[in-house]
Amino acid sequence: MSDHPFQLRAVFDYSGDDNNIDQISAQIFSDSNWNSLEISNSSPGFLIFVYSFLICQHTYFHANCGERGLVLAAVVVELSLHADNDWKIQQVIVVMDATLRGGNPDQATIDYIKGRMRQCPVSVNMQEPPEYQIELRFS
Repeated sequence: MSDHPFQLRAVFDYSGDDNNIDQISAQIFSDSNWNSLEISNSSPGFLIFVYSFLICQHTYFHANCGERGLVLAAVVVELSLHADNDWKIQQVIVVMDATLRGGNPDQATIDYIKGRMRQCPVSVNMQEPPEYQIELRFS
């Protein structure tokens, strides 16, 4: 048996002062390359779950940036998720690289957003893995 690593990336482009999402593209890392990710009713269930986790993390990031007056230009989300042989999640690493058009987050804002991201419904409804990291980068 083998373990199950997943690496997904999504790029979000925004417009307006209300952080309206203009475009989303998603990719999966496989065969040593980033490839377009197309979710359909024939996609493996666990892959759909991992993608849902990525989207949920972004949703909470996006909403809480807006609440804190941060105006987004673009965000690249990278999710690395590692499940063991029995499909139990052992490690989750979420990295948000955000390019801002307005606002300047202090450490308290960053900590608040990270805390809120842990409250997304997908996160709340899974057993917390032994390693769960969220990293936010703003430029």
